[in-house]
Amino acid sequence: MEHQDRINFVLKNYKTEIYQDQSSFGKCDFQIYPDFTSDGYKLTVAKYNENILSKNARDPDGSKGKVFLNENVYHNNFDLSLVFIDKLRKGGMSIYIDDEIYEDAMIDSYLEQEYDVLEERMAETEDANRELSSEAKDKLYNNFI
Repeated sequence: MEHQDRINFVLKNYKTEIYQDQSSFGKCDFQIYPDFTSDGYKLTVAKYNENILSKNARDPDGSKGKVFLNENVYHNNFDLSLVFIDKLRKGGMSIYIDDEIYEDAMIDSYLEQEYDVLEERMAETEDANRELSSEAKDKLYNNFI
């Protein structure tokens, strides 16, 4: 499967859409974007969109879309990748992520890894179904004897 097909599979599996264009910023359930401190340091904010939440959308972390320094502000891209994957796995949401952050946090790479995780889970499920099917056939056969 091609790189983009794998990424699309993951997004479709979790019913999640990723937006990187600035015009989608205010329309997404979750936002990951850069911001700056008063003295010019660049940080990244990852939070639920308060505009969406005000329209009776779900608010899983109870933040009402507010920014809490100790919960929503990041300096490390690795942490952002983990936050992104966590929100992705919740499913059924739209996520805005700034282009530069998308590249720096290597989101494509994490989506590829998630594809491998899903593929492994599907293989395990298929194996379990085959086992159940085999056991069911044996039981059925034994009941007729």
